[in-house]
Amino acid sequence: MTPLTLTLQAFGPFARRDTIDFTALGKSPLFLINGPTGAGKSSILDAICFALYGQTTGNERDAGQMRCDQAAPDLLTEVTLTFRLRESTYRVRRVPQQERPKANGEGTTTQAAEAQLWRLTPEGQEDECLVARKVTDANGQLQQLLGLDARQFRQVMVLPQGKFRELLLAGSKEREEIFAQLFQTQIFQRIEQRLADQAKHIVREVNDHRQRVQGMLAASDVESEAALEAALAALAPDHQTARHDLALAAEQREQAVAAAQSAAALARQFAQHAALVNAKAALLVQQPAVQRAQQQLRQHEQTQALATPFYARQSAQQNATAAQREWAAAEQAIAPRQAAHQQAQEALEAANAQYEQLPALQRQAYALEQSLDQCQALATLEKQQQALAQQVARARENAQQKQHAATQQEQHAIEQEMRWHQGQAALLAEQLEGGQPCPVCGSREHPAPASTAQLLVTQEEVKQARSAHERARQAWVSAQQDAQRLEQQAEHVGEQCQKLREQLGDSASLESVNASLAAVKREMDTCERSWKTAQSQAQTAHTAFTQAQTTLTQATQRQAEAQRTLEAAQAEWQTALQGSPFEDEQAFITARLDTAEQQRLSDDVARFQRELARLEGQLEASAPLLEGKTPPDVAALDAQAGNSKAREEACRQHYQRLSARVDQLTATRQRLAEARNVEAALDEQYKLWGTLSEVANGRTGNRISLQRFVLGVLLDDVLIQASARLVRMSRGRYQLVRREDPSKGNKASGLELDVADTYTGKNRPVATLSGGESFMAALALALGLSDVVQAYAGGIQLDTLFIDEGFGSLDQDALDQAIAMLSELQMSGRMIGIISHVSELKEQMPIRIDVLPSRQGSTVVVKGEG
Repeated sequence: MTPLTLTLQAFGPFARRDTIDFTALGKSPLFLINGPTGAGKSSILDAICFALYGQTTGNERDAGQMRCDQAAPDLLTEVTLTFRLRESTYRVRRVPQQERPKANGEGTTTQAAEAQLWRLTPEGQEDECLVARKVTDANGQLQQLLGLDARQFRQVMVLPQGKFRELLLAGSKEREEIFAQLFQTQIFQRIEQRLADQAKHIVREVNDHRQRVQGMLAASDVESEAALEAALAALAPDHQTARHDLALAAEQREQAVAAAQSAAALARQFAQHAALVNAKAALLVQQPAVQRAQQQLRQHEQTQALATPFYARQSAQQNATAAQREWAAAEQAIAPRQAAHQQAQEALEAANAQYEQLPALQRQAYALEQSLDQCQALATLEKQQQALAQQVARARENAQQKQHAATQQEQHAIEQEMRWHQGQAALLAEQLEGGQPCPVCGSREHPAPASTAQLLVTQEEVKQARSAHERARQAWVSAQQDAQRLEQQAEHVGEQCQKLREQLGDSASLESVNASLAAVKREMDTCERSWKTAQSQAQTAHTAFTQAQTTLTQATQRQAEAQRTLEAAQAEWQTALQGSPFEDEQAFITARLDTAEQQRLSDDVARFQRELARLEGQLEASAPLLEGKTPPDVAALDAQAGNSKAREEACRQHYQRLSARVDQLTATRQRLAEARNVEAALDEQYKLWGTLSEVANGRTGNRISLQRFVLGVLLDDVLIQASARLVRMSRGRYQLVRREDPSKGNKASGLELDVADTYTGKNRPVATLSGGESFMAALALALGLSDVVQAYAGGIQLDTLFIDEGFGSLDQDALDQAIAMLSELQMSGRMIGIISHVSELKEQMPIRIDVLPSRQGSTVVVKGEG
């Protein structure tokens, strides 16, 4: 995170609105925040920390207590910070809770705390609003962006006044949290947790497995595997006896069931034979009716020899009757069609007389259409004449305006020429001297020389006036020509209108011509339609009359032919009837059967014969099977079969109970064997995962977890960089080292720090360092941490460091060494700000932010590289 601008308003000692432009200090500057005690140097760091986290650097004052007492009542306390993070730029604004005057009326009201966060465009404009108002949303969003909480930010990026020893003296647990956040080593913590979870899971599976084994034994109603084996041994003889008893009972049941089934089959045979006898007797009751039907069918068969002449006579009779009806209808239809034909011919003659007037009407319509075209052309020309008249008027007016403008430009050109001549005379007069001859008139006296009271006109201005006059004159000439052209067009259109009016005469009215033309066209249409209708009706009537005549002639011929056919068929029928067994025609008709009746009688006879044959055949087949046999006692045999089934079922249930118990115990024995294999496999798994979990979570040896081990390696890298700087500042006396001895008891260890004192050759706790020595060690640790974090890919960017006081505890040599190291760090691309009132620093650091106090509140002045 690199601050770009910081705006403080009514914050801390700053009563008004002050903006610090960090970019004015140069790229990656090493600068001093300078000012007397109480001026507000630390308030700048408070403002940065408050903007990011809503807290001050020391977290000793509530943000609401940061309001400036000298600020105007209506000026809100607020802080706005613009900063760059990686490749993006952000702006955050915070307003703490405070009292402010009411907008209306007297008194105050509480201003609620609020925060806004924006992502900025490359040009510095607010682009995307990430947080609109809510403080908690801003806190979470900013902490996620920065990767540090407020406490960690104060420990690694800001060394507040009186707090610089916190990271130096922090314990393993606290230092682990800071380093894990900085180097993103949470994956190792997740590995620790994953191994611990896996080991716990295996332990739970072992316990669950043992519970399931006990459940298996309890479900089988045995206390142990030995009891299970004893129960199986005791059940074996009874199980074998029950199997034998069941087999014997099944054999006896099969014999009894077979006997009962044989008896039932024989009883069914006796019953079927009796049923056949009864069915034949019932069928023979229908025999007289069947014989009568056979007689009817024989008589009908005798009628087949007379069927042809009989049907021929009937057909001839029907044809003669139909021919007579057809002739009568044709005779009746011809009279009205003859009358309609006569009327249609008369109507056609009248229509022909009217149709002869059509050519005269067509000529009249053509003449009216010519007049209509001329009327339309006249109307168009009259509209053009009106439009041209308006254009002529506008053109004449435009020509007059152009003429007036040309006159004005001409007058202006004349005036400019006169003024130029006057100016030339004045210039000449300025050259005149008393007693010297005038170059124009030669006089040596100059009683009234021309003066330059008016502004002189140049020859260029005269030339411009003449050009303007010429352009105005040309515009006037062009406007006159346009007006003349339009007048000629209007005159030509007027002449055309007059010619058309003379040609039309009284027919110049468009409405009357339209009406006359429509009337003539209607008369033509009526005449043509009437003629076509009369022609069509005459043709239709003629066709109908001709068809009626033809139909009557044909009907007369068919009637005569049908009568001759009927007489011949009647004679043939009488001849056939006399040679038949029937006394007369009525006897023949009575003997005949229609097709449905004949089929019904034939079906009845055939059905009776088939049924009788079937019954007689079945009786012949059934009688030998029953010969010498008597009906069996089926009920007694069924009772014996039922008793044998009951005995078998009782044996089966007894055997199944014993088998179920044997199967249960056998299955339990198999599951127990499988369970022993599973338990052995779980033991093997726990040997691996349990050991890994113990080692990774620091529950063996020096009690150092996997993450703390990795962080210890990273801490060693930090201490190498820090010690290199501390050796220089302490003139070779001190180095920072990681404590190797584990902590006592169950306390987490592995990240504690000691200082190696080369004067004594011993390591001792960092807490034993003096104030100046502690500051040097803390500064060296912060700088080393910054180096290593920047070097590791994926780590949090520590490209800014603020140090608040502590330099006053250093001697001149250590101070010089500290400044030299900060300069080296600044050259690697970091911004480093030092807050101090040490005068030597002010002399050594020209780039600075001066905080100037006054009774009206402090102000800031930025002194950059220039």
